[in-house]
Amino acid sequence: MTRAVLFDLDDTLFDHRRSARAALAEVHRVHAPGTAFEAFERHHTANLELMHIEVLAGRIDLDEARRERFRRVFRALDVTLSDPEVDAVASAYRSGYMIARRALDGAAELLAAVRPHARIGIVTNNLLDEQRDKLAYCGLAPLVDELVVSDDVGVSKPERRIFDIALDRLGVRAEEAVMVGDSWANDIVGALGAGIRAVWFNPDRKPMPPEPPGIAQMHSLTPSADLLSLLLGRG
Repeated sequence: MTRAVLFDLDDTLFDHRRSARAALAEVHRVHAPGTAFEAFERHHTANLELMHIEVLAGRIDLDEARRERFRRVFRALDVTLSDPEVDAVASAYRSGYMIARRALDGAAELLAAVRPHARIGIVTNNLLDEQRDKLAYCGLAPLVDELVVSDDVGVSKPERRIFDIALDRLGVRAEEAVMVGDSWANDIVGALGAGIRAVWFNPDRKPMPPEPPGIAQMHSLTPSADLLSLLLGRG
């Protein structure tokens, strides 16, 4: 029987993609109206991933990573920004992101449905304060038993150790848990490497990678009643 359900946070329970896109659209409107938004967004996404790795490795702090990200984005579009302009862009993005934050539809209802039957853990690659604040802001914090963040524990998904830490904190064995996440490499392959059953959250209905086979999918977080049997291992 499943005694614990582990969830990824960003783009599984928290709508990071929507928040980032809304913030980026406002930055583009004010600071880069002469460039195509698609190119602006593409360069931003690429540099966001690169700088996120640097932040998690402790080589740069979050505020400077945000500034450097936009320096690179504008440079790729042949636009040179002064330091005050970089600061203004980074600040505008941060403000827009904070305003646009929200949980994915059905997230709170699903956690509330699971909680009477199993403990709930969040396993996420990010900064502790950032993830803690998202959960609180979206009203999800009271529904979570354990928050395991790479910044806090010193190891990131897909490494087995972060999953082992989550299991230990929740007081369950690997075979008593299931992991739900949108990243095939981090959440699915990572969880299976730790001996945990995995369910792929795939709202865009992307083609499933051929390996590993036999992975169950969820395309939304609703209706929660229909997902309980899948998460709890009863169907």
